[in-house]
Amino acid sequence: MRGFPYIRRAVGTTRVALFVFVEASHSILSVGIALLLSALLDAISAAIATKGVEPIGRVALIACAYMVVWGLLIIVCGHLKAALVRDVMVSMRQRVMEGLLVAGATGDICGGSADHLTLLGQNMDTLESDWLKGMCDMLASCLQIAVACATLVYINPLVAVISLVGMAIPTLVPRLFAKRLGAQQRKIIASATAYNGRVRDAAQGGEVVRSFHVEDAMGALHRAAARLLEGDKASLARTMVLVSGAATTAGAIVQFAIMGLTGVFAVHGLMTIGSVVAVTQLSGQAIAPVAELSGKLGQLKATYPILDKVDALAARLDTPAGPSSCVMRHTIELRDVDFSYGRDVGGAAAGDRAGKPIASDLSVRFERGRKYAIVGESGSGKSTILKLVAGQLRPARGELLVDGHAGRVPDAAFIHQGVFLFDDSLRSNITLYQEFPRKEVERAIERAGLAGVVAALPDGLGTRVREGGSRLSGGERQRVAIARALLHSKGLLLVDEATSALDKATAAKVEDVLLSLGDVTMIEVTHHLDEGRARRYDAVLTMRDGRLLPTEVR
Repeated sequence: MRGFPYIRRAVGTTRVALFVFVEASHSILSVGIALLLSALLDAISAAIATKGVEPIGRVALIACAYMVVWGLLIIVCGHLKAALVRDVMVSMRQRVMEGLLVAGATGDICGGSADHLTLLGQNMDTLESDWLKGMCDMLASCLQIAVACATLVYINPLVAVISLVGMAIPTLVPRLFAKRLGAQQRKIIASATAYNGRVRDAAQGGEVVRSFHVEDAMGALHRAAARLLEGDKASLARTMVLVSGAATTAGAIVQFAIMGLTGVFAVHGLMTIGSVVAVTQLSGQAIAPVAELSGKLGQLKATYPILDKVDALAARLDTPAGPSSCVMRHTIELRDVDFSYGRDVGGAAAGDRAGKPIASDLSVRFERGRKYAIVGESGSGKSTILKLVAGQLRPARGELLVDGHAGRVPDAAFIHQGVFLFDDSLRSNITLYQEFPRKEVERAIERAGLAGVVAALPDGLGTRVREGGSRLSGGERQRVAIARALLHSKGLLLVDEATSALDKATAAKVEDVLLSLGDVTMIEVTHHLDEGRARRYDAVLTMRDGRLLPTEVR
């Protein structure tokens, strides 16, 4: 069954077996109600003939005790199901998140943030309601059908055979709509992703929207995306109603046919009145779940496109790990490297660079503790060099060597122009939710030139920096990134146009901090470097025609 490994991984085989056992016990007791009803009616018939009420009282007492046990079992079933759903969904959400993190670490982001929000939001809700809870309901239905049919065989084998044949009719309905349901679910996934993208853009682009007075246009785009999403969901709902209605109608017709047949048997003395009532009750307990099973089966199949996405991410966790990360002790070297973006490298982000050589027979060596600047025009491949050095991209030819050894990647930290900060405390953004001694945190803050900033905040390191770090200035966010790298003992800093959006004075302060880190290797890429700044670097290289050329600094 699709997705069952996720259930087994989350709760184990023992808990699954316990849940099945309790559900089976509940189904047996549910079917037993029909036999109690039959016994009570037969006792009433006997009492009418004998004028004695003792049999009625005895059966009634047994029935009351029976119903108490049945009610308690319903409560136990509900608790077990709630716990199972909780644990499975937490495990599945965690596995998807880990898959996304692994994909991000390897440079394959698996879609944008809207895709991630859709998968971990609406799609997970759909899996919970239509896949996991649906399978639990289908299990209960199958058990109830099996027990009801076995009881029907005990009462009257001919009626049981006719009932089994009739019950097959409603189960055929979902098969008629399987392709349609799958296609509609895929449309919902796409429209939900588009809608989340509009919401994300409105939330993050509020300043642009207000500045250019395009609220109406953004509202119209949101309205169109919402209408598309809700329209696709309504289409799926209409199909599900059609499936459920057709299955329910077919089941009702079969049930009435069986009731009519038992009436004929009773007229000919082949069954008692109690047996007729029991068969009627049992046929309802068998046929109604079949109709419900048909609808649940349709919903279950509609979730398969979502499970495909989950499977793809989960598969990333089972793939062999890439090259091991290690601390650079002496040198990092790119030797005879050729690289260009193709269809399978860089994806849509590569744009018009696809197929264009970025690095050609490139060889360069960086030494520990030294500071390097790489200068070049936009699109020349400067940022690509940093990714090659970090091991995020693999060259078509040549190799990356860390201290003379291939098959490794250096333990490095990127510092970009747009530093990402979590909507949390400043401390959490520096420690990244790990424990460090207070003195080590303070030393990293001091070396990053962040001590004054911390002192000025109302709650110091406990101050929340707000979404995107909006409480801090651009230069302050850059220093947080530096403190973060220092605290986590990153001996290699890869700086990608980190100060290009800052004013000259702030950029100079951030650069002063970076250049003062004597035990840290820094490779910075920039599109412009004046002579005064260039003199402060140990070496300045120019990216031109896929090669790094030494630049003489006067």
